[in-house]
Amino acid sequence: MRVIIVALLAVLLTGPGANAALDLGEVAVGARPLGLGKAFVGLADDASAIFMNPAGLGGNDNLVMTSMSGSMLNDVNYLMFGASDLSPIGKIGIGYVSASVGSIPLTVLTGSGSTQAITQTGAADYSSSLVVLSYGSRLSRFLRGGAGDNFSLGLNLKFLMQGFSGGDATLQDATGAGMDADLGLLWWCNSWSTLGLTFQNFLPDSLGGRFIWYPDKPNQRVEGIPMVTRLGAHFDLIGVSALYPDPEKALDLLVDYEMSNDQVRQPTWHLGVEYWPLRMFALRAGLDQQAKAQETGNGVDNNFTLGAGLIYNGITFDYAYHQYGELSENAAHYFSIGFRGEDRVKERARRKLEKVKTGVPAPEIVPKPKLMSFSDVPDDYWAKKPIAYLTTLGIMDGYEDGTFRPTQEITRGELAMLLVKAKGFTVDKQLKFTFSDVPPQSETAPYISVAAEREYIQGFKDGTFHPEERVTRAEAAAILAQFAGLYVKKKVNVSPFPDLPKNHWAAPAIAATKEVGLFAYMSGQGFGPNMYLTRAEAAEIIAKTPFAKEQIEQLIKGQKIVTRG
Repeated sequence: MRVIIVALLAVLLTGPGANAALDLGEVAVGARPLGLGKAFVGLADDASAIFMNPAGLGGNDNLVMTSMSGSMLNDVNYLMFGASDLSPIGKIGIGYVSASVGSIPLTVLTGSGSTQAITQTGAADYSSSLVVLSYGSRLSRFLRGGAGDNFSLGLNLKFLMQGFSGGDATLQDATGAGMDADLGLLWWCNSWSTLGLTFQNFLPDSLGGRFIWYPDKPNQRVEGIPMVTRLGAHFDLIGVSALYPDPEKALDLLVDYEMSNDQVRQPTWHLGVEYWPLRMFALRAGLDQQAKAQETGNGVDNNFTLGAGLIYNGITFDYAYHQYGELSENAAHYFSIGFRGEDRVKERARRKLEKVKTGVPAPEIVPKPKLMSFSDVPDDYWAKKPIAYLTTLGIMDGYEDGTFRPTQEITRGELAMLLVKAKGFTVDKQLKFTFSDVPPQSETAPYISVAAEREYIQGFKDGTFHPEERVTRAEAAAILAQFAGLYVKKKVNVSPFPDLPKNHWAAPAIAATKEVGLFAYMSGQGFGPNMYLTRAEAAEIIAKTPFAKEQIEQLIKGQKIVTRG
């Protein structure tokens, strides 16, 4: 059967609210907002307002521009540009965002069993783009007597396009287009605070707010674009006209609250701090929450961001570091060049801040233990670090002869013990779940009981658990998706690995675990769903889950590791 490998835009399609009609304007907004955790709706004082809150264009009469380009995850090429200038009717702007992946291999899986073979038959390219037409103006333009000068209104018209090119007949004309609109408001409450409100993608389907695949074909498919509401606040704490006036110091605090009409998408917060220690240099930090599914329902990822900026004669250069999910491998770096005018740059310099006492006790510092090592795990072994960390933490064990046996296949009983230990749960001899083939006095029995109670691993209908049965990679993916609380779709339209049919029973779970990087070590390889999971693979995967990762970070920092009851 034909398999189309389209493992792309992973960093963009984050959270359970991911939709095929992707609004690229939620991602490529400029390095400055990204460094502030995308808490920008209440500020919106540069060209990024085109994507975040068009009402902000009405607060700056200068020409403003921003641009950003690069590559995410070494696969997704993106380009963003935005510019706005004053006109007789108000501030008019245009924005453009594109993301693309080239040379996506098309393969054919032939034969069966040991004679199966994968042959590449061609390649296709994927692209997605967004064009934004913006308008912003203070309400005083439309009211008499200068009324409404502290209010601004903004509107975006957005046109979305995405599709494939090249490939074979299955991808010909596989394109789509759509449109929607944003409405923005900004209120300058006083000299040191502003409030902003946006309704992104607010057009109903009846007015054209939708995305259509195959628009010129009888089999066209219509998809809605979820509306996102964002309420933002900006507080100028220290500065020229701030809460604490100071011509030489500046500190801004930004807070955004975001919610969507997509029932799966959890409300999120965005926090940002911008500090100017010099007139031409800024430091930024933020928290960009993104919705995700988790073990107890819908939740969020807390993505931390950092940034820096330079400005000279109104020309800006901004950098942002953005974390995506729990895995450090998914972090991205962004760079923007733009212009926002000299008269919008306040006199800013070094500030003096006192540390805020949170009342949270400092972590107890303990001596850092020496990492475990094994005779059969050499220094250059691909999984040496996760093996050393997990064995030092006691999550995994070596053998009495000083070996770890990394290639030994892991069993269901061993995996149950590993998962419970990775969560840091304590176990007792009282078993809530028992199985006929698990002796109550065995070492794994209490761990299997906890794993079954928390539904990490299920037993069988006949009351057995099969603790000595080896675990395949496909089974492991299904177990780990449940364990990590990942959002698993009912089915996938694209195979996550070249040797895995998209209708394979575990394909959705494998796609979910791959998307968050649990199988990153298999990049560029086949998945081998029927191959058994080894102890080294289990160490590599478990070390990337947020539960084990937290313990590993505490171990590295020398902090006391707290177990959960």
